Amino acid sequence: MGTKGKYSRVGLNARKIVRGATFSGGLVGLACASIGIAHAQSSVTLYGVMDVGLQYRTAAGASNGKAGSAVLLASGNELTSRWGLLGSEDIGGGYKVTFKLESGFSPTTGGGNFAVPFPNDTNALFDRGAVVGITAPWGKVLMGRNWSPFFDGISAGDATGFMNFGSLANAVFQNSSNVNPKLGLAGIASGANSPANGGLLYTWVNNSVKYMLPDNTYGLSGGALYSFGGTAGSFANKQTWSANLNWTNGTLGFTSAYFDARDPTGVTNNPWLRALSVGVSYVIGPVKTGFDFAKFRNPTTGADQNYYYLGAAWQASPVWRFTADWMYLQDLQNSAAGAQLYKVGAQYSLSKRTTLYADIGYSMNKAQGILGAGSDTVVLSSPATIGRNQIAIGAGLRTLF
Repeated sequence: MGTKGKYSRVGLNARKIVRGATFSGGLVGLACASIGIAHAQSSVTLYGVMDVGLQYRTAAGASNGKAGSAVLLASGNELTSRWGLLGSEDIGGGYKVTFKLESGFSPTTGGGNFAVPFPNDTNALFDRGAVVGITAPWGKVLMGRNWSPFFDGISAGDATGFMNFGSLANAVFQNSSNVNPKLGLAGIASGANSPANGGLLYTWVNNSVKYMLPDNTYGLSGGALYSFGGTAGSFANKQTWSANLNWTNGTLGFTSAYFDARDPTGVTNNPWLRALSVGVSYVIGPVKTGFDFAKFRNPTTGADQNYYYLGAAWQASPVWRFTADWMYLQDLQNSAAGAQLYKVGAQYSLSKRTTLYADIGYSMNKAQGILGAGSDTVVLSSPATIGRNQIAIGAGLRTLF
């Protein structure tokens, strides 16, 4: 759900777009053509991902009083299907005005993710981000619905690429820090306090200003973000802040990230979502390995979970890539909710844009564990049956544009 992924981009010069367009009205056409000439250094890039495949899961829900299996055609087994626009205008002196809009959708239905259910995001056309800002020699400043620095940090700590299926993404979108114990299992499955909504809040932040370090800063990357709650008489209400700092020399890498948010509903000013992540990675020829520790907690409800993650990716040839992941969930509030997750995967590149893939995941849950083994696009609304182990198999086709 939260993965950015790598995709090809087809840049479109703004001047060429204007000259090739058809306008109703000479004045409009003349004005637009003038804009294209004045800003010849401007560009707008259209990009996207479409990922569709089959997914099979055991212990996927109740059937005649027993845990039943399920098979479905799923969107986003590995990467979330989405499209976006990226714009840039060079205004001189090393400064650029930039914008980015990104929207998720499901190729299986043609529907968009416009009604993201968690607080403050209902009917969000660009659910995956909408920012405008300045790129300068001293860094970037982006305003709007930003990717959180916490996401930037924890995703960089995933050696296999932060895929939707059986990776560190499962920790972000299945942790209990957003769960209200008073709501029971119904609150876990859906609603403002579901794990899915908590994961989305960790990934994108509304009404925020984000600063990012300039590229190639002695191997360092990272940034800081602050979100304005916008509530009259209370600066703390719905307040969020996050930061990350990473370093790499191309072989060895270190990642770190932190997140802190008040009650996202705005009903109280209580501290609600807290998370930190630290990781290390190492590249040996065609193999990248990594370890990450992540903690998710909620001081108000007492939720406190640790995730320990190991991952490895092997680029066996120009067309074959293999991945392996292991994650251990330690629940400090409820030890019976602990779990482990194992996953292996393979990708075969048909071209630079198109890939075939297959993944197998297995989650081992304790008596009250519900950690799902499949992709987050599925387990967000349907976690593993409580206390049951789960096998998940996914296979599909992904193309970039």
